[in-house]
Amino acid sequence: MCGRFTQQLTWRRIHDLYRLREPDLMVNLRPRYNGAPLQKFAACRLDEDGNRTIVGLRWGLVPSWAKDSKIAARLINARAETVQNKPSYGAAFRSRRCLVPANGWFEWQRTGQGKQPYFLRLPDGLPVSFAALWEHWGKNEDSLESFTIITTVASSELADIHDRQPAILDSDRFADWLDPSSPLPRLLNLVREPHAGPYERYAVSTKVNNVGNDDPDILAPISTATVFPRTTKLP
Repeated sequence: MCGRFTQQLTWRRIHDLYRLREPDLMVNLRPRYNGAPLQKFAACRLDEDGNRTIVGLRWGLVPSWAKDSKIAARLINARAETVQNKPSYGAAFRSRRCLVPANGWFEWQRTGQGKQPYFLRLPDGLPVSFAALWEHWGKNEDSLESFTIITTVASSELADIHDRQPAILDSDRFADWLDPSSPLPRLLNLVREPHAGPYERYAVSTKVNNVGNDDPDILAPISTATVFPRTTKLP
């Protein structure tokens, strides 16, 4: 799954990534080093004229039919294998797709001593784009726009850390993903095949477990031996 990610991209980088038409318009959102569900993030989608635009969406999908927004915490990820047929995601998959830019994401590897968090990203800090779905819920002052990140099986390079990863799309697939007329089989192929990488991956402090820790220090590499030292048996 994907339960935390980092989004601290400059406006210029986001503009270049999505080839936006309006270079002076940007959602005023704070950088997220330890971004968590129910927080707001920048996302790219098509506006009413079919142009790519950046909007602020809250992480955790709230379907239009939901009685209240509490369901959001349970809908932060949508599995690529079932996204088309799930009542919570089906309508959005057909017509409300978006891209969520990120610097990378966190996963936790199970070990004999506990769960060790890792930060995963593309080489040289290149931005990634998560395939995502968005929804509009409520009316007037109670309205909310939210998103969920699609996940798929982990690539062979990352499978030893976790068996799932976000569905990542390269720039040559953005148009197909955002186009409301794209055939559903093509869309499913886009998200079911894991991005092959290559990736950079390194262990980080368990401070990331606390959403209140949201600063650049979260991304500092550590040695796993520091967290889980070897136990030496005395003779």
